[in-house]
Amino acid sequence: MNKDNNNKPDVNNKKPSEIKEMLDAVPDEKYSGAEEPVAAPVRRSKAGFRRRLYFTVGVLFTVMSAVGIVSTVKFAAEKISDVVNNTTQKNELAKIIYPVVICDPAPFDDTSKLRNDTLITAACWDIILNSDKSAYPHEFDYITVPEADIEQHAAELFGSGLSITHGAVITTDIQFYYDPSINSYRIPYNPKYFSYSPRVDDISKNGNIYTLQVGYLSPTPSWIAEFSDEEPVPEKYVEYTVIRETDGYTITSVKQSEWETDSGSGL
Repeated sequence: MNKDNNNKPDVNNKKPSEIKEMLDAVPDEKYSGAEEPVAAPVRRSKAGFRRRLYFTVGVLFTVMSAVGIVSTVKFAAEKISDVVNNTTQKNELAKIIYPVVICDPAPFDDTSKLRNDTLITAACWDIILNSDKSAYPHEFDYITVPEADIEQHAAELFGSGLSITHGAVITTDIQFYYDPSINSYRIPYNPKYFSYSPRVDDISKNGNIYTLQVGYLSPTPSWIAEFSDEEPVPEKYVEYTVIRETDGYTITSVKQSEWETDSGSGL
């Protein structure tokens, strides 16, 4: 007999119960030896990644929410400040009176008696500041503007009933040439000199009549403005009266203000 046959269990003379006990004692080869790798560690790794991902997303949402809150508060504060200080209307009116402020006219309370050069100069500046200059013929550094447009802009600033005798206005600072052969003015396209700029510091209203306390700001070199944190101090204050019409505002009078320039806050 060979060795293998001697090692095999003899089941021929065994009872069924004994055979069952022998079979139960034989180790199961399917589960013998080293255990197979299990998926638990992989599941723990995926769970950890998800936790880190959720944490990162949570932090991002928290930061974004904080930024949103700050932006909202800042926006609300700016809007409240705008309402309290009436900033929007002040800026709107400053833009309207800007052409007249540059002219720095003598006080008046009747626009029909305004000087000829004031009407022409203010109208020319209104075109420079507030019109589409590309609509006019452009040659070198000048545009050619019909006198009818000058009259229209003067009427928009000071109302109807004006009498304008057309002619050149020439000063040491700026020149508006008049060509009678074509009934037109030659106006600088982009003048560099501005005598004053307006800052409307106070508005009082009576019906459709607005009284403005306007600070006249002298030109400040850009390098000084860039490095200075101080608010510019008006050289003087002038009181403007404007009437709100259906199609805009009309300037009706200009006079010296009672506001003091050294305090900058009025009486």
